[in-house]
Amino acid sequence: MLARCMDVRTRRIATAVVGCALALATLPAVLGGSGQAGASGSPTVATAAGTASSASQLAEKVLASAPIPPGARPWTAAPPAALTHPMLSAGISGLIDVDKLYAVGEPAGLSDTDPLDSWVLAHRPAGAMIESTGSTSGPEGDATGFALSLPPAGPNDALAQLLYATTATTGGDFVLRIDAQVVWVPDRAGGEAIPPPGGAELTGFATIWGPFGSSGPVSLQLGEVDSARLADAVNALPLAAQVFCMEDDVVFTITFRPLPFTSGAIYLVAEGTCGGMVDVSVGSTQLPVLSDQGCALRNLVAGLLPARAAGTLGAIEYC
Repeated sequence: MLARCMDVRTRRIATAVVGCALALATLPAVLGGSGQAGASGSPTVATAAGTASSASQLAEKVLASAPIPPGARPWTAAPPAALTHPMLSAGISGLIDVDKLYAVGEPAGLSDTDPLDSWVLAHRPAGAMIESTGSTSGPEGDATGFALSLPPAGPNDALAQLLYATTATTGGDFVLRIDAQVVWVPDRAGGEAIPPPGGAELTGFATIWGPFGSSGPVSLQLGEVDSARLADAVNALPLAAQVFCMEDDVVFTITFRPLPFTSGAIYLVAEGTCGGMVDVSVGSTQLPVLSDQGCALRNLVAGLLPARAAGTLGAIEYC
């Protein structure tokens, strides 16, 4: 019904698949958001219980938005072996999956060779985009499917997607499995903001090239004004869901030093090529990963670096 094991990725984000390896093309919501902290560094605190409840509610909402083909009936028996598990799954922490199964025939009025898939795609939720397609085969049977990404419904929705997978029955109809997969990230906890720095060192790179990593560092010593602008931009970033990438080169680093330079904690910020994730550490302590999916920090950095940091500037152009 759909192309076999087609890889349409543009970011190397790991995706678990039964029977073949795929990756999601883009995850527009994947690091897209949690509540933002202001420059004062006093974000809202969210409890773990509140996060779990909100994530479950989001998953059920996404599943309820899934278009169901005409004539579909709830499948009440055990799932076919080929549909025991989601056929696709994003490689990202905090993933919640809820699913339903249906018995379906071919929707009337469609003569396409893939009528079920065509009907679903024609009735997809507003803003939904195809992220990947694939198929599996093996002793458990054959199945085909695809993933639809949904635009975020709120600032804490880091991922929302619908997964469709079908397998044929002996009677000539199909069993359809629909999964809603979501990631909900909390607001940033208090006390994680970078204090007003006395200065910062910004480092870009002349070359950023896959297996060879980042090379040719280009470093600038910034004054208080530009240092404060960068610190404010980092403090305004939301938390990120942790994406598992096969490759992640460093795009730039920023070292923030307080005044006087001889005392106080040093904050190190590094953004990689994987999904706009920003690592922040203070001394030997690693803080929660932040999201620059909106490219606010990257764009600010691009305005400060000279042309010889061509690798960094080229990577930022893809934001």
